[in-house]
Amino acid sequence: MKLSEFLRISKGGITLLVVLVAITGFLSNPLALSRLIYLVPLIVAGTIASFSASILNNLYDMDIDGKMHRTKYREDIINPANRRALAGIAMLFLLGSMLLSYFLINYLTALFIFLGFLSYFLLYTVILKRRTTWNIVIGGIAGSFPALAGWAAVSGNVSVTSLFIAILVFMWTPTHFWSLASYRSEDYKNANIPMLPAIVGVKAGYKWILANTIILIGFSLLPVFFNAFKFPSLFHVGIIYYFVAVIFDSYLIYRLIEIHTKQYAPAQFRSAFIFSNFYLLVLLVSIWFVIL
Repeated sequence: MKLSEFLRISKGGITLLVVLVAITGFLSNPLALSRLIYLVPLIVAGTIASFSASILNNLYDMDIDGKMHRTKYREDIINPANRRALAGIAMLFLLGSMLLSYFLINYLTALFIFLGFLSYFLLYTVILKRRTTWNIVIGGIAGSFPALAGWAAVSGNVSVTSLFIAILVFMWTPTHFWSLASYRSEDYKNANIPMLPAIVGVKAGYKWILANTIILIGFSLLPVFFNAFKFPSLFHVGIIYYFVAVIFDSYLIYRLIEIHTKQYAPAQFRSAFIFSNFYLLVLLVSIWFVIL
């Protein structure tokens, strides 16, 4: 198996997001600069745990991946001849992640990384994905644990800031994946996966995307609200985040309104899906500057 193929089935894009969220949780901690030695094991442990969950996700979904245009390539990579070896590699990655995070960082970081693994593979992939339209809503909690792991790697506890970042990612997830599911609704219908837009239709799904995005935007602006009204700051995110959140929240809602004005064209959902990646990336990275 080529390295490029391995990175595809281990979902390098998702792993990058996991690592970015973990780094954001880490750097948002006021003690981060004095504990930078823990950042490398955090990144390594988070990366291989994400690889593990993604590989197992693909192995579990072998029967449906070929029915979806977006995932059909996996049939050429995973087969009966190598799936046992891949499962073994995934479990070794998980074990390595737990050992690294427990012995080189602390038990709470190891716990959050393990819960992230469980929530993606067991909760989302095995339990929810094929059974309910709430699959990506509840299963979205998997993206939240890296933020908690990142903060805990610095100080061994949980804070309002780490919970804020965790919930921000949680709230972003339905907007992101429902936009994808609207663009690829036939894929999910063919694979019999009850992703919301494929079940209720694109127009009805759009209303749910819009409602979720309004809640997401309101939540993302909480630090701005607290700062503007001179309340004691509960969120250690930095002033750069305030400006970035206002600008990108405004543009995100514009992109979603554009879907309606352009008659729910698939290309508009695809555009919103792509921008939602950039939206979260920029919000997360803007928090990094809080350490300056």
